[in-house]
Amino acid sequence: MSWNPFKKAKQSTKQTGDREFEREVARFNQLEGATKKIYKDTKNYGEALSALSKAEVRIYQDLAASPVSQDDLFREPLQEYAVCAERLDELRQELVIRNQKTVAEPMKKFSGVFPSVNAAIKRRDQALQDYQKYQAKVLKLQEREKTPQNQAKLEATNQALAAAKLDYEKQNAAMLEELPQLIEGRIDYFEPSFEAMIRSGDAYYSRASEALSDLTNKLGWKKGELSDEDCQQQLQQKLAEIRSLSIVEDG
Repeated sequence: MSWNPFKKAKQSTKQTGDREFEREVARFNQLEGATKKIYKDTKNYGEALSALSKAEVRIYQDLAASPVSQDDLFREPLQEYAVCAERLDELRQELVIRNQKTVAEPMKKFSGVFPSVNAAIKRRDQALQDYQKYQAKVLKLQEREKTPQNQAKLEATNQALAAAKLDYEKQNAAMLEELPQLIEGRIDYFEPSFEAMIRSGDAYYSRASEALSDLTNKLGWKKGELSDEDCQQQLQQKLAEIRSLSIVEDG
């Protein structure tokens, strides 16, 4: 069932309980979709971190094999860079593992309740359809001639209607009580994962910064000594000197 509050139609015959149920189902569907998305994004984040480490290794390998670095001046910095890249890779692997344990796995476990909830929603909807079916049958039988045979059918159908109504009301009441509890429970469930994710990120970036600062110190580069603008200026100056060579002049 779907309820569109913006759609103008004939006067609704739905009971308040039906509309309330539909609102709770809509909230549950949002929760289900968001939980699955968080799980997927966390996995993608881990894969992106692994890809970053592989890219850094490839940069080192390309630099080591490049004529640009075939000089004693670059040998030690490249070795130190390789050590730092390994350290960063270790830190990323730790971050991926922590996020997997504290975010991805809890989201996957939480998603495990969704199939049973969806099944309960279907059972409630089926109970409502059965209830409405017997209501329609009773109305038809009441319009027929009051023969003993029709009266017997009416009595049997009324009994079936009473049972269907009881079943529907029982399932409907359970859903209206437990769906909000499930939806509100998401906060207490997810809060520890959110805190762990923040703390993991803090630990990773702090240690990564330490590793890069240590690399900078080992190479004898003062922190903040060379700005981006200074770097660009030096590069442009060296490029101008190279272009001034006769062997690279435009022919």
